[in-house]
Amino acid sequence: MKMRVIAAEALLALTMIGHQATVYGEPQREKAIEEALLQELHTEIESSLNSIYSEKYSQFQCARIVSINERLTVSKQGTKSKPVDAIHGAKYFEINVGLLRKNDEYVELRLKNDTASAQYYLVNYSKRDRPMGFSCL
Repeated sequence: MKMRVIAAEALLALTMIGHQATVYGEPQREKAIEEALLQELHTEIESSLNSIYSEKYSQFQCARIVSINERLTVSKQGTKSKPVDAIHGAKYFEINVGLLRKNDEYVELRLKNDTASAQYYLVNYSKRDRPMGFSCL
């Protein structure tokens, strides 16, 4: 009986979360998806900043997804092409993350997950003026 109650509570919680995502509309849903992706990328973002700035603990005010690009990898064999690596599905992503550091310096990281492990890693970065419209809100 106790397992049924726990399962029912979990189902109710998931239903409420799903309902909340649709009630607030598309902009709130997109914001929630962006925050979830940034949370997943947090370790790589921290590691990248530590490497770039030679710091043990890097800090930043906010991070935003600037762009996400879907890429394909293929290998030609005769007249046909077949998928290669990138999780054997031939699809991977490049994500540009814009960061505003504590001193208002803007840094953009380009992360990619085209390896067999599908883990994101830093491809390159750029330090430049903050783009028009980039906000921490």
